[in-house]
Amino acid sequence: MRLGLSSATAAGRLLARAAPLAVGAAAAYCGIHLSRWYAGAVASPAPVRIDADAWSALLLASALVFVGAVTALTGRWRAGVIALATGLAGLAVAAVVSGPAFGDPIVTPVMALLTALVVVACPPDLRPGTGPCATAGAMAAAAWLPVTAMYAGVLPVSTDYGLWPLLVLAVTGLAQALRSMSPGLAETAATAAACPLFLAHACTTGAWGLLLPTLGTAAAVPLAGALAGSAHALRLRGRSGRH
Repeated sequence: MRLGLSSATAAGRLLARAAPLAVGAAAAYCGIHLSRWYAGAVASPAPVRIDADAWSALLLASALVFVGAVTALTGRWRAGVIALATGLAGLAVAAVVSGPAFGDPIVTPVMALLTALVVVACPPDLRPGTGPCATAGAMAAAAWLPVTAMYAGVLPVSTDYGLWPLLVLAVTGLAQALRSMSPGLAETAATAAACPLFLAHACTTGAWGLLLPTLGTAAAVPLAGALAGSAHALRLRGRSGRH
């Protein structure tokens, strides 16, 4: 309440809109890392081992985030958010300790903590309902599945430049704006608040080393908002023309 993050303020309503998308982004991000680990474990002839090291802590934190995200999006929001925030905090600490072995020792922890703050700061009286949670779950599945299929060797093209999850998030925001017939500003702000982990994924999977993926990653979210705003303006112009 002191920070103005209540249901009566614009910031609180923005966080309420962004929170389920941030939960979905966390689920997809950690799901991708778990899929990568599983694919490597299956392909390796060595037996699977879980040692008491930073890498194992990262895997366990990712699993906790994934379970918390699924719990939050399937109706138990408070319990899921507690598990997700705890997992993201553990992931941030383990990423600092492990160095570049898991993401980036600076970008990954910062983006994980930002995502946790977005989710935790959602006003209690504006917890997302079934519709936003279902949308976030579908977004997470669409962001996670092609990358996992690539790791499994069943996808003929590569999506591992970090751009795909962010594009899925941007398209989700665009679809929400078009469905609600809004100018797209709130949806763009919500997707921007929900995208830190997808930006971390892009940063650590090679997107910033290529010009086109870099420009596409940087422009995906605002471009989706601009498209939604243009569609809204055209709709209003068409209505005024008919009158």
